[in-house]
Amino acid sequence: MLDSIIKTVTVPCPPERAFDIFVDMASWWPLEKRSMSLMRAGGPAKALTVEAREGGRIVEKAADDAEWHWGTFKTFNPHSHLQMTFHMGLPEDKTGLVDITFEALDGGTTEVKLVHSNWEGYEDMAEMMYQGYGGSWNLLFVEHYGAAASA
Repeated sequence: MLDSIIKTVTVPCPPERAFDIFVDMASWWPLEKRSMSLMRAGGPAKALTVEAREGGRIVEKAADDAEWHWGTFKTFNPHSHLQMTFHMGLPEDKTGLVDITFEALDGGTTEVKLVHSNWEGYEDMAEMMYQGYGGSWNLLFVEHYGAAASA
């Protein structure tokens, strides 16, 4: 069993803003560095759509107009907690679980914690996915989301 990957970033805004920025993934996710389109269509994705609600999907529109379903929100508690399946282009039955919490701290800051677990859900790709996201969440969540929420 693989351990959860846990990343935490403290941002200088209240939980409401930190949450809203997170679900506006298209504004901070670096599609030119991390997208299915780069691997499958030879160029960065055209767009990322986030249906910001429980049951809502995260879908990439690739350079060749193909659509890649990245995940679905299982829990959507505005301004405090999100939980989503995360399979970024894999079949929906091969998925990990990403849990994000937003906790108010003193001085109007928020601690945002991301926990990526259920590596076994990726089945035979579990170790590869674990190794890939071990470093990728630093770029995606800590650097890009952290910068967007700090702006």
